[in-house]
Amino acid sequence: MELAPVPREPDDLFVPDLTEGAEAGLYLSLFELMNEGLIIASDETILEVNSAVCRLLERSYRDLAGQPLSSLFPTERAFLKARGALFIQGEMRGSLRIGLPGGRERDLSYVAAARIRPGVHALILSPDPVTGLTPNVQRAADTVWPRLAAALDQAALVIDGRGKIMAANAPARRRFSLEGGALTGLSLSALCTVSTPSRESGPVSVTPADGTPAMRGRLLAGPEPGWQVLLLGASPPVAAVDTRASQVFRHAPYAMLVVRGSDHTILAANDMAASLHGRERSALIGMRLSTLRDEPVNTLESGTWRWLGGGKAFTAFTQAQALDGAHNEWLITHGRSTDSTTPEDFDFFGANARAVIATDADHRILSTNAAFVALTGLDIDALRGKPLADAASGRQDDAFFERMRSALSTHHAWQGEFWLRNRKGEAFPEWLSFNTVRNAEGATVAHIGLFSDLSARKQADARSDYLANNDALTGLPKAHSVRARFGDLAPGAQRKQQHLALAYVDIDQFKHINTSHGAALGDQLLQQFATRIRQCSPRIQLARVGSDRFLALVHGVELLSEITREIQSLRDAIAAPFKAGDASVTLTACVGAAVFPSDGSDFDELCTLAASALDRARLEGPGATRFHTDELNTASFEQAALERALTHAVTRNELTMVFQPVVDAQTGCIIAAEALVRWQHPDMGLVPAHQFLPVAQSAGLDLEIGRAALRMVCHHAAEWHQGGLSIPVAIGATEHMLTYGRLQETLLETLAETGLPASAIELNLPESCLIQDHGDLVKSLYALDNAGVRLAITGIGSTPLPLARLRQRPVHRLKLDRALIHDLRNPDTHAVLAAVIAASTALGLRLQAVGVESIEQQDTLLALGCHRQQGRLFAAPLAADDFAQLL
Repeated sequence: MELAPVPREPDDLFVPDLTEGAEAGLYLSLFELMNEGLIIASDETILEVNSAVCRLLERSYRDLAGQPLSSLFPTERAFLKARGALFIQGEMRGSLRIGLPGGRERDLSYVAAARIRPGVHALILSPDPVTGLTPNVQRAADTVWPRLAAALDQAALVIDGRGKIMAANAPARRRFSLEGGALTGLSLSALCTVSTPSRESGPVSVTPADGTPAMRGRLLAGPEPGWQVLLLGASPPVAAVDTRASQVFRHAPYAMLVVRGSDHTILAANDMAASLHGRERSALIGMRLSTLRDEPVNTLESGTWRWLGGGKAFTAFTQAQALDGAHNEWLITHGRSTDSTTPEDFDFFGANARAVIATDADHRILSTNAAFVALTGLDIDALRGKPLADAASGRQDDAFFERMRSALSTHHAWQGEFWLRNRKGEAFPEWLSFNTVRNAEGATVAHIGLFSDLSARKQADARSDYLANNDALTGLPKAHSVRARFGDLAPGAQRKQQHLALAYVDIDQFKHINTSHGAALGDQLLQQFATRIRQCSPRIQLARVGSDRFLALVHGVELLSEITREIQSLRDAIAAPFKAGDASVTLTACVGAAVFPSDGSDFDELCTLAASALDRARLEGPGATRFHTDELNTASFEQAALERALTHAVTRNELTMVFQPVVDAQTGCIIAAEALVRWQHPDMGLVPAHQFLPVAQSAGLDLEIGRAALRMVCHHAAEWHQGGLSIPVAIGATEHMLTYGRLQETLLETLAETGLPASAIELNLPESCLIQDHGDLVKSLYALDNAGVRLAITGIGSTPLPLARLRQRPVHRLKLDRALIHDLRNPDTHAVLAAVIAASTALGLRLQAVGVESIEQQDTLLALGCHRQQGRLFAAPLAADDFAQLL
């Protein structure tokens, strides 16, 4: 595999550094070259991401950079498994299950380069094809290493574990090939000898076999286990460190100090500063700037300062210049006296690594440094004596420069966004900080402008904005975000007659956990707590309002009983053990809640009522929940009692099945059966599914009940088939059962046990099974289809029909939403139904109407071509024996 370099401007070369730790720079500099997502991470924290990662994970940069690595994963178990595979076992390729906003999940392929420097890893992500569905298709991530190598202007060779060259980029071919011959397939020893590195990924000496001088190189981990990438430097060897900038600082003819902006502590000093102030350089470092001043130090402004030199005071013009946009560090420069200071005295800025421009008192350009020329490509000789606007892109008008001049005249400083242009005429923004240089009399003699990368400042601003709105430890929003969200939702909820709830969640005995296990473990628990609660329900928004107290906003609910279920889902998420380090900790939390609009219509009022309910809950003991409304307290107790009874429903054989016939409305013949689960409660009698399944789901019992119902249906259907009544039976299943409930294994085992053919079972699936890309879900659908089980999608017509997904999934039947059938007299509904029927016909899918209750509905559906119908018009749900008699 020979690699061609990507097109590049001739003068725009990229030559990676080969000094210690430069591998990380190699990956970072190629971030935006890649279509795949690239993450640089430590063992615990996301350090940097590229824009492709933001697209893949559906999150913004601020939601990823600086966040815990565990926030990428849907569960703590998934994170620990991934971390072990990537950083402990060192797996270089595989698949990761990533959590997406709204509780969704997605499988992504990865290529990992662990330990590109100590404690730093690179992770390349790309969409993961479903195993077995796209055989022999190369994953997108497999092209990453060739593209990285092709982008280098250094020679790069990929070598397998036997020393055989597997790939070579263009510079490597030019360096080693004879008459343009290929390198792949040759042994590395035929080209050169490589010294043994002193450590993993260390520098090496490369001696070419053709007798040319030895070169410096570096060995990196390769794209397959046991492979390596050899990067070659130029000859003579590249210098490890360019010390010229530090030498300019050290030997400059002016006193130079670098001080911290927050407390004016001296961080660095040069020889002239040590001489003028009569102290060793090492003694100056760590001192406060005020120790060297003969006057109070309030702000860092350029001007005439009184200094203390060797115990004697002297006056010198002093230049104060921020070294970054955030003003974290400042450069303080002064001479011996102010008598002869001129703009030319500041020519040492020519050695500054950042772009610098100097203008005279009338804002005409005096000079620029080499960094400015490299940044823009503009010729200083052509700019000298011209107005500052001539160095700009032309995007700023005269009013902009007038405001700049006014600020420099009044405040002696200005900073802001400044658009430059390069030699190609292209405009780009930089952050410009201008300061005035004055002589001893206070007259302006020059203005010095320092440019900094605007993207770094914007990232810092974004980080600052993020921390203003989010908790730094957990990443959760702060209380004012919940207040704003409540303000947005309240009018619509009142209009739609929906409910909102505010609930305080207070972790029990958290101070004891910090005392027993340490604050570090306590912080890990809080981070895991926040991640788990964020994923427990899309209807819950959580904010951290105290060290161990949180505020939850429950939204999008129409029934008061749904609020108790959402609160219960939150409590269930808390109840599962947390693991931090070697410790396993079980948490409990008291919850106090108030409901809008029945308890109050104002955010502050509801918070007060929720806090009062929390106080009552704490009096009851750990893990208690109290609502401000007694009705909800009663409902909460009733739900808890119902949950306790449901835990025994399966073992006590209290579940039963009823069957409703599906008919051909043209002939009246029964052509299938619809199975519905019921709970034979000892006190309440026969309980319909819609009354107990939501409770079962919140209690985590839905999977057990679903498997039991599936087995009962198969046994009934097998009895009918053995008696010569061979009709298919449909039963409902959920996305949760397909993904986590071993539905596929349970069904296939039961079919084998009963001897029932797979085609006799049809699974009714919600439309979400079409939308989700969860790997296990899609695999289950195809496995069931391959086994012969029929798959139907229910609720069709309630939302826009996902035609593309219907073609991608193994679906056999569409079942119309009941609401669509009930509203057939509405012309709009009639049009929607006609469109759905036309689409199903075009896709070759059979259609079934559910909930047919009148002759009028039956006739309308027949006229539209929908013959397969089910509803009380034909028969109510019947017990198994009664249904068999009907057959």
